[in-house]
Amino acid sequence: MDVASSHIAIDICEWAHMAKARRRAAELATKLGFTEQAVGEVSIVMVELTENLVAHGAVRGRILLSVVEQGDRKGLQIISEDSGPGIADVSWAIQDGHSKKTTLGIGLGAVKRLMDEFDIISQTERKGTTAKADNKQGIGTVVGARKWLPAQGAETTKPAATMSFGIMSRPVQGETANGDGYFLKYDKDAVLVATIDGLGHGPDAEAATREATATLADESSKPLDVILASMHKRLRKTRGVAVSLARIRPVDGTMDYAGVGNVVTRVYNSPQPVRPVNFNGIVGANLRQIRVYQYPWHAQNVLIMTSDGISEKYDPDSYPGLLGKHPMIISSVLLRDFGRENDDATVAVGAKP
Repeated sequence: MDVASSHIAIDICEWAHMAKARRRAAELATKLGFTEQAVGEVSIVMVELTENLVAHGAVRGRILLSVVEQGDRKGLQIISEDSGPGIADVSWAIQDGHSKKTTLGIGLGAVKRLMDEFDIISQTERKGTTAKADNKQGIGTVVGARKWLPAQGAETTKPAATMSFGIMSRPVQGETANGDGYFLKYDKDAVLVATIDGLGHGPDAEAATREATATLADESSKPLDVILASMHKRLRKTRGVAVSLARIRPVDGTMDYAGVGNVVTRVYNSPQPVRPVNFNGIVGANLRQIRVYQYPWHAQNVLIMTSDGISEKYDPDSYPGLLGKHPMIISSVLLRDFGRENDDATVAVGAKP
């Protein structure tokens, strides 16, 4: 189960930043309970990723660290992202043993080998474009890697085996309180995911979001309309939230959906159009109507939920191959290129692993 939290972001602009990133990753891995050997492997991965960013003058290079949970698994996620120059030949760059220091991509094969999950997307500068501040051209590279703790005896739940999620959330620039949040829980036949946007930003928005995630934790097994009604009651003394809820049953091929406010949900790669509907209102303040819709869910579908800190102008189809990437890559690209600096921002992506 994932609840409201933010990733650790570390800008990588010079050699001195590499040690800080490596140290933070090792500390987080140790805190999670990884073995000494696994922590050492994480440190190697951090050296490879940060060296790439510095040695090749990556534009706005940074590392994002976060704890991930999926069903009965818990682990560490590492994202390396930049806004250029990009890797011309990704398939060649990720070959293990590739060691040309003059070429962006050194060490990516080692990263892939040492981590349990790995994916990458990269786009070089197209003729006539530049890596602008908002990076709407999608120039640059995102590398995503996950390392999982050993399973504690229980089998991975069925939805966890058929759906993977990538969720990125961060506060408005200059603040530490995150008014956005998310919730993710796998059951034996379904997965419940929610994206939450507390009204405004700052500590009061964060408090509202935390109460919303607490409601979800307490009542996650109930129908979506019951969850929303309970959430509305419990959030009366808060600012309130906008929220989108989806319960996906991959084996049955259905998605129940309910949404209130300006958290936008889209479904891509569906054979027939799926346009989830949100009602106007604020959960905890002004909730006139609750309605649950059911949509078909197909194995190739990709679910994307975004708070209003993400521009609705995003178009994943404009990034060649993006919708076929791991959800951690999709969410990272959209946050990098469409996150508004003047608001909290969250992207939740779910798809077949």
